[in-house]
Amino acid sequence: MPEHDADYTAPRTEAADRVLTAARELFTERGFEGVSIRDIAGRARVSKANVFHHFGNKANLYEAVLQDSRLTFDELLDGLRDDTIPVTERLERFAREHLDTMLQEPAAVNLFLRQMLSNRGDPRRERAEETIGEGMQELLRIVDRSLVSGRRDGTTALSVSLMLLGSTFVYFQLRDVLPRIGGQSTDCSPDAYCSALIDLLRPGLEAHIAAGQ
Repeated sequence: MPEHDADYTAPRTEAADRVLTAARELFTERGFEGVSIRDIAGRARVSKANVFHHFGNKANLYEAVLQDSRLTFDELLDGLRDDTIPVTERLERFAREHLDTMLQEPAAVNLFLRQMLSNRGDPRRERAEETIGEGMQELLRIVDRSLVSGRRDGTTALSVSLMLLGSTFVYFQLRDVLPRIGGQSTDCSPDAYCSALIDLLRPGLEAHIAAGQ
């Protein structure tokens, strides 16, 4: 099976974006091996030649789908870098935007989930893990700098990052049953959920920041 080109960068055109969307959906539904270029071209309403023109081969197209998700995550991280805003406000905004992104692009989340549950040794799983790891490392660096004022504490940064990502992922997975779980008196909206999450974390975060000053 051909791998993606080492220096591959996804193109950004209207047709390429349609192909990316179609590929993301189909890879999620059927897996990499279960999808052909013909399938992707048909769903994107373009010719096979158009797909090959933009991406070269299916491996490059899969890589482009992962790159697109990583780019979206990097854009979310940009808001965490603004040191003029209190860290708890930045974390709440990140949680909300991350959850909104997952709700708007469920196929992207489900593709990563599908790959993470595939057999170890599967090159698609390994590439998905690399992509997640790269984004996670950058999130950890930003959170670490924000919380410790120069005092390195990777364990706390890891815990905060996992609580944010884990909590938003659980909401995403249970979004259709949350109204039945919480009852009519519970506000199950994404905004209310993220606000409550940060309210729970805020005392510990503020105490940790104060201890590092």
